[in-house]
Amino acid sequence: MNPHDQSGRQNERGESVMELMRGIFHDARTLSIKEFTAAKLEIRGEISNAVRSSLFLCVGIITLAIGIVFLSLVLALVLAHYLALPIWASLGIVGAAHTILGFIVIVVGKRKMKRTTAIPHDTLRSTKEDLRYIRERATGH
Repeated sequence: MNPHDQSGRQNERGESVMELMRGIFHDARTLSIKEFTAAKLEIRGEISNAVRSSLFLCVGIITLAIGIVFLSLVLALVLAHYLALPIWASLGIVGAAHTILGFIVIVVGKRKMKRTTAIPHDTLRSTKEDLRYIRERATGH
C-alpha cells in the first residue's frame, strides 16, 4: 500500500491522510466501546443502589408496621386506663400519632430515592471530552 494519500501528501510522522483517518476512526470506535461499557457499569451501580434503598425502605416499613400494631394496642390500653378514656378514643389518639410518624418515614424514604439517578453523569462527561479530543485530532486544532 502506498503511504501517500491521493495527492501524495504525508504528515510529519510519514502517515498519509488515509492512515490518519483510519487511526481516528479506530480511536473513535475504541473510545465509544469504552464509554458504553463505562455507562453500563455506572447504570448498573445506580440500579443496584436503587434496589438496595428500596429494600431497606420496604423492610423498615414492614418492621415499623408490626411494632406500631403492638405498641399501639399497649399505648391505647394505657391511655384508656390512666385517663379514663373509652378504648375507641385512646385507639384514635394512638392511630393519629402513628399516622403522622409513618408519613415522616415515607417522606425520608422518598428523599433517599430521589438521590438515585439512572443517568450516567460521569460517563456523559468523559464522552464529551473524548468527542472534543477526536474533533481536535481530526481538524488538527
